[in-house]
Amino acid sequence: MSSESMGNQNSNDCLQIVDYRGILEYLKHKAIYRGISELGEWLINPLRAGISIQLESVGVKKSQDSGINDIIIKIEERVEKFLAQKRTAFDPSKKLNDRKINMTYLEWYKKVSKDHGGYYDSYKNVLSKSRANIVKQQRILTHYWKEMVAEAEKMPQTEGASFRFRWLYAGTNYRRMVEPLDIAEYYKKGKTGYLTQGRSEHYVLLEQWLKDDKPAGHQNNTNERNQACSLTEDSCFWAHVEEAIISCKLLNDGRTSWENTEIRLALIKFEKYVMDLIKNYAASPEIFLEQSSFMKWWGQYQMITGSSHNSSLADFMRNRKYISYA
Repeated sequence: MSSESMGNQNSNDCLQIVDYRGILEYLKHKAIYRGISELGEWLINPLRAGISIQLESVGVKKSQDSGINDIIIKIEERVEKFLAQKRTAFDPSKKLNDRKINMTYLEWYKKVSKDHGGYYDSYKNVLSKSRANIVKQQRILTHYWKEMVAEAEKMPQTEGASFRFRWLYAGTNYRRMVEPLDIAEYYKKGKTGYLTQGRSEHYVLLEQWLKDDKPAGHQNNTNERNQACSLTEDSCFWAHVEEAIISCKLLNDGRTSWENTEIRLALIKFEKYVMDLIKNYAASPEIFLEQSSFMKWWGQYQMITGSSHNSSLADFMRNRKYISYA
């Protein structure tokens, strides 16, 4: 074997045995316990000095090999690269403030959409320049949160749990604001079955994080709120509404009848679901806007069931109690 190849082999061996993290810890230890006056070479090039100490600890000394300086330089370059990667590692907090700006666009859109049936129906049915901008903001937010959820799932259990807790509020707010837009786009294309076929996994995980954070027996906010929320707590609310509308359409088309047990039970279940949200102030008041999909569903539903149909929701809607719901 030539001396050149042997030198390369030694270089590679030395690069493999150096503990980059150990170097950083050693530098920190040196600075703390030795004091400035005793640092000497550390002040000139602390990283290179630390590498030399590491090499000497495994029996490699400068006097043994004239090419040792080249090895030290290579190691120094690798350590600097390692540090650069560490600085640019995934850290959602660096981008979270930017994402808050994206959220303000959606909040603004929500405020100005009341004349078109509300946030959900305006996005689904009204084409405008402002909607195009909201689509852009939605995509940016979704990309960010998909990445964040994916990274959190890769973490060890303890670290991942701590990470999820820190970002729980922001993630829940995002899910309640953005998922209705995904649902609107989904049903606008004539699709069905969003909950089982169309829902993104990152929404499922964000919702599960929220459930995991609540103590047993407190999975909803019963008696914890005395006024209606601005965003409906269940981010899938509009998917349930769309499925109820589809059920009513099947009945109106004559393809099935009210006596059809499966559809009847599904609509009665939906009634109870909505009433539970109302009782807990967990539904946004905008679902009662005149042009909203929910109000359209109610109009179709009461025509099917007739005035004899009796339920808590029917009483709430017929007596227009939603006018004072806030």
